[in-house]
Amino acid sequence: MTISLLTLIASLAFGTRNMEWLDRGLIAVNTGGNKIYLSWRLLAPEMDAVSGFNVYRDGTKITATPVTNSTNYTDAAGSATATYTVRAITAGVEGKDSPSAKVWPHQWLSIPLSPPPDETMKDGSKCTYSANDASAGDLDGDGQYEIILKWDPSNSKDNSQSGYTGDVFLDAYKLNGTRLWRIDLGKNIRAGAHYTQFQVMDYDGDGKAELIVKTAPGTKDGAGNFLATGPAAGADNTADYRSGSGYVLTGPEWLTLFDGTTGKELNTVNYNPPRGTYPPGAMPTATGSTASWPTPLGWTACTRPRSSSAATTRGSPWRPGTW
Repeated sequence: MTISLLTLIASLAFGTRNMEWLDRGLIAVNTGGNKIYLSWRLLAPEMDAVSGFNVYRDGTKITATPVTNSTNYTDAAGSATATYTVRAITAGVEGKDSPSAKVWPHQWLSIPLSPPPDETMKDGSKCTYSANDASAGDLDGDGQYEIILKWDPSNSKDNSQSGYTGDVFLDAYKLNGTRLWRIDLGKNIRAGAHYTQFQVMDYDGDGKAELIVKTAPGTKDGAGNFLATGPAAGADNTADYRSGSGYVLTGPEWLTLFDGTTGKELNTVNYNPPRGTYPPGAMPTATGSTASWPTPLGWTACTRPRSSSAATTRGSPWRPGTW
């Protein structure tokens, strides 16, 4: 009886885990000559139902028999100007066309980007911007991934390096290069590998992903507004907490949830643990090298994602705090 009960609990937990509601994700890539390579998704709800797929070029079926052992197909008589769709077969019945795919001209997808303008530091030095870390998520619920990109300045620093850095920006792009929004983390979030890790996940299960990242006074959301909820309400956004060496070791630290479609602030809480909190055995330093580490993601009862703002955040030992 105990085993059966545990099995039931486990099956219920895993069976209700939130998933992204993505479309078929069909792509068509020109691999040379007339060969067009096609790839698509088998969606989780289809695992036990779909027996195969038919592939269509310009509305004409080109698979003599359904594709049953993979989710890819090479059209040996394809065309660079063709449009492709696939149809899933369930219980012997062919379904509707997937969203169509035009052929990529190369074996990669080039996404136009819009770099932030060059920035001048308070000491007179200047920085330029280059594309840095990126993540993917369906921000607007259309079933397709968008790209969330971090822009790092050319003067970004490790904790061991003093000096001022430019602001860090987070952009959201459609795959055609349309920019949805830009978040400016502001002067009180230092630029460097130790400082800004961000999460993209559908936290509320509405089919649209949100963004979570560490923020501070001076951060502007995707609508161009300073943060205004929770501890950010009434904050002095003109305050500059950078030391003469360029480090940010004082002042408020927050964790903010942003709307994926608009980039607007949804909620801000205090960053946990706060500054000056170190696990036993950790060695505080004057440069903050034990105080700036990633914000990991976890799952609660295997059903909902949760942000853990402080696992390995203050020193090496785990000191978890969740949102």
